[in-house]
Amino acid sequence: MNLTIIQLRTMHLNDCIDLDQKSLNGLWTRSQWQRELTDPKRIALGLIEIETKKLLGLCSAWLVIDELQITFLAVHPLHQRKGLGKFLLSDLIKRSKSLQTNHIHLEVKENNEPAKAFYKAMGFKTVGNRSNFYKDGSDALILKKESLNKS
Repeated sequence: MNLTIIQLRTMHLNDCIDLDQKSLNGLWTRSQWQRELTDPKRIALGLIEIETKKLLGLCSAWLVIDELQITFLAVHPLHQRKGLGKFLLSDLIKRSKSLQTNHIHLEVKENNEPAKAFYKAMGFKTVGNRSNFYKDGSDALILKKESLNKS
């Protein structure tokens, strides 16, 4: 499988909504995705299968001064556990270094053991929690990756 990572734009809106629906049961609305794809302080990366041009994964983040807040990371359910999430997140981390960010933050559902293990393997550490963070009332753990520009 030949893959490439691209900056997503408005033309990818329907693909983002579709992947969100398939992987996370529609976490965001159409207008939220539209803003994610157009706001210059946001980064939206897509993992594209070159031959089919199919969006297999995506991540988005907000640039806030010297920090990057990851807001979304998902891989199509048929392509999970193949290293695509690691490929995508590693690319975002590399890009964040060129943006002079010093920290990356994200929230993960407290009971999402596979995601917690993934982020730990990628160098994230738990630094706090947010009560009742998700629509279903679940708590979130706040994870952080530090000192990106010191390595």
